[in-house]
Amino acid sequence: MTVLKHEEGQSLQVLSDRVCIKLKSAQSLNSMTVVTVDVPPNSFVPPHTHTKEEESYYMLEGSMIMYLDGGELTIEPGDFVHVPAGTPHGYKNNSDQVVKFLAWAVGGKIDEFFIEMSEKIRELPNHLAKMPEILEKHGIQAVEPSGT
Repeated sequence: MTVLKHEEGQSLQVLSDRVCIKLKSAQSLNSMTVVTVDVPPNSFVPPHTHTKEEESYYMLEGSMIMYLDGGELTIEPGDFVHVPAGTPHGYKNNSDQVVKFLAWAVGGKIDEFFIEMSEKIRELPNHLAKMPEILEKHGIQAVEPSGT
């Protein structure tokens, strides 16, 4: 059993996003990871896929554009999105305020990816050359945008 207060968890800087790990995959029988994510204005995660994890997003504050399987939609507080493994997805905060969402992933160790990214990709653009190896190691593949 795990109980964390709102200020507790492992807080990481992953590129421009602030990720707080609430539950690590090693603590879950089904390798579930639970995080909160703060996305600053104009920050984004480009379209990508996961070979193992299925992910879910629940918007808490603000609104953002979600890229999902070649399309895009705006998600707002209370909206929920489930992304099966292998589905291209990403997001962008087009607003002038920080966006916050709760996310969880099942079936892999996405928390280990976040930790490795926060440790190895600290100085941009100097460390970007390390990203392809990290992405491949964790079964994440970049996807070309489909013109959306």
